[in-house]
Amino acid sequence: MYLRNLAKIPNYVSGTKDVSCKLRLSSNENNYGPSPKVRELIRKISKDAYKYPNSSYFSLKEILSDHNKVSVDNIILGNGSDEIFLYLFFIFLDENSSIVTLEKTFTYYKILASIVGAEVIEARRGKNFSISCENILSSIRPSTKIVVFPSPDNPTGVITNRECLEKILGSISPNTLFILDEAYFQFVPEDKYWNSIELINKYDNLVVTRTFSKLYGLAGVRIGYGVCSSSITKIYEKVRMPFNLSLFASEVVKQALLDNEYYSRVLRQIVNDREKMKKSLKKLGIWVLEESYGNFVFIRGPQKLDEKLLNHGILIRNLKSFGYDETFYRITVGTTNQNKILIKTISKIVC
Repeated sequence: MYLRNLAKIPNYVSGTKDVSCKLRLSSNENNYGPSPKVRELIRKISKDAYKYPNSSYFSLKEILSDHNKVSVDNIILGNGSDEIFLYLFFIFLDENSSIVTLEKTFTYYKILASIVGAEVIEARRGKNFSISCENILSSIRPSTKIVVFPSPDNPTGVITNRECLEKILGSISPNTLFILDEAYFQFVPEDKYWNSIELINKYDNLVVTRTFSKLYGLAGVRIGYGVCSSSITKIYEKVRMPFNLSLFASEVVKQALLDNEYYSRVLRQIVNDREKMKKSLKKLGIWVLEESYGNFVFIRGPQKLDEKLLNHGILIRNLKSFGYDETFYRITVGTTNQNKILIKTISKIVC
């Protein structure tokens, strides 16, 4: 009836729960939401919901290519980054292949590889949960057809550097795909940021994926994109579903990219509040990973902290599904007021 390996694959566990909560800090959403102009556009185009979008999405690709200073032929689109991973895994993997990823990272890579029947090789992390370039390189096998990990990582927020990326790209076969998942790249400080897109013209087997679910506050709209060589784009376009982006997704992203003032202001606020949250949690005696650069914090706290916070209407993410023990948690940086409520509530729990 179905592929035998499917029965053994665990379901994906999201940060959302079918529970009543007044404050959701579990899914790394931007709780400020999209810009007012984006909201207005969504209302305006709702009257066109009966229409199919333009299946080529050419005008959106033009805007994204200009935004990233690449050719239109270097852009692929997906219903969130997740759909891009799905298609790329289906293109490059089979039951005789393997992927290399990080241990205890975003779980969907492992699920997708298992659906195809590919082996999953998890490279051990370095000190302080870091991305170990050496461990990734030593994990690569002749069967490895995809290397994939996020930077910043989910759930730790640690980042990699250009040197590591080029070491990996210089070591793997040109027929092995390297996917760099940059869902959280905007939250990296300027002094630590480097533009991975610059490597696209140098390496035909590199795909950099980005999303509008985090900074742009469009997680519910579902849109992600990838930047890669035109040779990958041509194959991708053959397998992606027609109309894989909704009319809303294809239009509102264009407006979001124009609203620089709003999103720059929100980004500064989230980054500043992230550092304040780290300091506040440490004052409460909670261990916090300092070198963490997403729109969230990675902590080690009291057992059942998530359950105790939920009793107060606050939802955070426990990391058992990632493979961490029950004392590790990931907390989204919410609005400034939401963060104050969180810290005040945690102080009542631990003091």
